[in-house]
Amino acid sequence: MLDNAPSFSIEQLEFFAEALSKTTDSFVYIFDLKADSVYISEQAAALFNIPGRKFDHAWETLFRLVYSEDYALFSAESDNIKSGRKDTFNLEFRALNKNGKAVWLSMRGTVIPTGKEEDSKSYLIGRIAIMDELDRIDPLTNLPTEMQFRKDFAKVWKKNQKVSGFIFKIDVDNMGRINEQFGTHTGDFVLTLIADCIRTSAKGIAVPYKLNSDEFVCMNLTGASAVDAQKIYQNLKRTIAETEQKIDYEVVFTVSAGAVAFFNDSTQLDELLKKINYTLANAKEKGRNNLNLFNAVEYTKHLRNLDLQEKLRDSIKNNFKGFQLFYQPVVDAKELYLDSGNSVTNVIGAEALLRWSCPQYGTITPDEFVPILEKSGLIIPVGRWILLTGFMQCHEWNKVQKDFHMSINLSYIQVKKSDILSDVQMALEKSGVKPENITLELTESGYMDNTQELQTLVDSFRALGMKVDIDDFGTGYSNLRYLQYLKAYTLKLDYSFVHKATGGDQGDSKVIKHITQMAHELDMKVCMEGVESAEDIEKLQIYEPDKYQGFYFGRPCGSIDFREHHLRPDSKIDTYKKSPFDF
Repeated sequence: MLDNAPSFSIEQLEFFAEALSKTTDSFVYIFDLKADSVYISEQAAALFNIPGRKFDHAWETLFRLVYSEDYALFSAESDNIKSGRKDTFNLEFRALNKNGKAVWLSMRGTVIPTGKEEDSKSYLIGRIAIMDELDRIDPLTNLPTEMQFRKDFAKVWKKNQKVSGFIFKIDVDNMGRINEQFGTHTGDFVLTLIADCIRTSAKGIAVPYKLNSDEFVCMNLTGASAVDAQKIYQNLKRTIAETEQKIDYEVVFTVSAGAVAFFNDSTQLDELLKKINYTLANAKEKGRNNLNLFNAVEYTKHLRNLDLQEKLRDSIKNNFKGFQLFYQPVVDAKELYLDSGNSVTNVIGAEALLRWSCPQYGTITPDEFVPILEKSGLIIPVGRWILLTGFMQCHEWNKVQKDFHMSINLSYIQVKKSDILSDVQMALEKSGVKPENITLELTESGYMDNTQELQTLVDSFRALGMKVDIDDFGTGYSNLRYLQYLKAYTLKLDYSFVHKATGGDQGDSKVIKHITQMAHELDMKVCMEGVESAEDIEKLQIYEPDKYQGFYFGRPCGSIDFREHHLRPDSKIDTYKKSPFDF
C-alpha cells in the first residue's frame, strides 16, 4: 500500500480517471472498497453488461461477468483485496461481453487509502485492458501465458480434431505462507526461480507456460506419454533442491503436480483441464510435494460424487425428500427375553440410522453419501433434521414404552462446524421428548487431537440430561485414556472388533475382556455391536456385556416396521412375563 498517500475526495479521483481514460484504450476504474461501488471508463459499458460508468454492488456485478472457468481465480484475487492480505490486484481472466463471448482481460490495480483516519476509505485504482496481442509473455517469468497455452492447444486440435501427448500442471504448495512470511517481492522471486527450474526440467520434452497466481503447465502435443511427465517432475524436484541449496535455503518451497496423458483424444481443453485440476487436487490431498497421474476410474467416481452432492442439496431444499431414518433395535444383554419361552426380545431402545434415495440412483449406501454430506457441509442441515426427526419419533414411542431410548449419531464435522448444543436444545424443545430418553453417540477417533474438547462436549450434553455413548470403539485410533475420564454412559464395541473375538482370535478376546472390565469399573455400560447369531451370544456372554445390537435381533427398518416388530407396549409387560403354564 502506498505510504503517505495524499487525501483525495472521490470526486477528484473520478475527475483524474476521466482525464486518463481519454489517453488510453484501457478502462480506467476506481473501486470504492468500503462502499462496494465502481467508477469505470464509459466505453466499458458499451462492451459489457454493467449498469453504467458508476454502479453499486460492484463485486457482485463483476462476478456475473467472469467466465465460469476463471471464477475461482477471480474470487481468490478479490478475496485477497477485500481481506487486506494484498494491496495489489493483478490477474488475467476471461469475461463475457454483451454477445456472450469470452474476452481475455488484464486487470491491474493498487489499493490507495484516502481521507482522515476516523473516516478513511480505501480505493482500488487501476486499469482493465483487453488482451488481443498474438503472443503473450508473462513479464515476471518470461514464460508464455495461459492465453498462448490455449492458442497452442487450439491450433493442434483444430488441425487434427484430436490430440496426443500430455498436459502437466504444477502448483506451488506453500506460496501463501511465503508471501505472508517474507512478502510478495520474495514470493515473486520464488516464482521466477520455479519458472527457471520448470524451463530446465521440461526442455526437449514439453513447452512450459505460466498461468495465473502460482500455477504453471507443461504441454506436449507430439505423442509423449505419462512416463515423460513423470520424468519432468523428477527433474523438477532435483532442480528445485539444487536451487534451494544455491540460495542457502533462505526460502524453502515444494511443488505438487497433476498430469493427464492422452492419445488421439478429441476432448476439448476445458474438459482436459477439469481432469488435470482434479488430479492436482488429489496430489495435494495426498500430502503435497508429489505427482499424481490421472485415473479414469477415480475421476468417474469423483463426477458421480459431484452429481450426488447436487442431488443431496436438492433433496435438502425440497424438505429433505428422499431422506429417511431407519431404526435398529438395542436389546438388554442382562435380560435378553421378557418371557420364559424366550420369544419376546427385551428391546430397550434403537439406534437411528440415516438412509437416502433419489430417482436416478435409487437407494445409496450411507458409506457413499455420508462422506459427501460431510465434505460439502450439507451434514449440518441434515444433522438438524436427524435430531428433530429422531427425537420426535422417540417421544411418540415413549407413549407406548416409557423407558424406550433413542440413540442418535453426531458427525464430527457436524459438531465442529455448527452450534451443536443449540441444535440439540432446539430439537428437545420442539419434540417434547424427555432428555433422559435420548442418547447421543460420538465417535472418539475424530477428537484424538483435542481430548479436552470431547470432554467438554460430553459434560455439556450430560448437563442437559442426556446420555452420551462412545461409538465404534475398537477401530482406528481408539484410546484407552478416554475410559479414564470421559464418563460416557455406554462404550460401544465396534462389530469388526467383536467379530474377531467371536471368530476365535484369542488376542482380541483378551482385549475385549479387559476393556469391558475396565468400563464396568468406571461405571460405564458396554454394548457389543454386530451380533449375528445365537452362537455369537454364547461366546460374548462371558464378557458380561450390558447391551447387544446386531442383525440377530433385527435389521434396520422403517418406523412402522419397528413399531410392529420391536416396540414393547408397557400395557403388555405382565402378559410377557406370565408363565405359559399360568392360567
